[in-house]
Amino acid sequence: MRGKIGAVVAGAALLSLVMLPNDAGAASMSPFAQDALSAGLSRAQVSELQGQIDRDLASLGGVQVAANKITTVDGATVLYPLPGEKYAHALGDGRDGNDIATAAASCPYYNFCGYKGANYTGAQWNKSNCGVYNEIPDGWNSGGSWYNNQSHRYTSSMYGKTKNFVFQTASAPSSDPAGNWHPVWYVRNNC
Repeated sequence: MRGKIGAVVAGAALLSLVMLPNDAGAASMSPFAQDALSAGLSRAQVSELQGQIDRDLASLGGVQVAANKITTVDGATVLYPLPGEKYAHALGDGRDGNDIATAAASCPYYNFCGYKGANYTGAQWNKSNCGVYNEIPDGWNSGGSWYNNQSHRYTSSMYGKTKNFVFQTASAPSSDPAGNWHPVWYVRNNC
């Protein structure tokens, strides 16, 4: 595993979707699960999405801040595509998760954004703070892509498991639709 956080964090994350009986005997869900259901996801899709989030929280640590977003302990965020969609975006933002324009629009200015899949698909990992090593999510062992959307001239450096240098991006704005996360464990913004 790229990161190791105790079972307590994983267990707490799992509770965010657990259905608990209320006084009337009906089931109630976490606010995040309710938001996802209100956005049109099925219970099975909510469960699938929450499973991805729980796995990353167990490896990276942090907190869930939306139905499809976490903030990691080192200050990065991970945004997840909704089940059946290619591109990550904020729940309820009106964007089409199957339109490539959504990927660029979801990478905030002053951020380095990494994507689990090629062509900016899959989970999106965003890092805005400068000069800090941030661990990428577990399971990003091949393929992938990235977009350096920091302010003009800044680069990002990628490092291996022992923080050995692997690659430096071109100055912002720059991107690679077919990168390789296999040797990369950490990213450092050079701003």
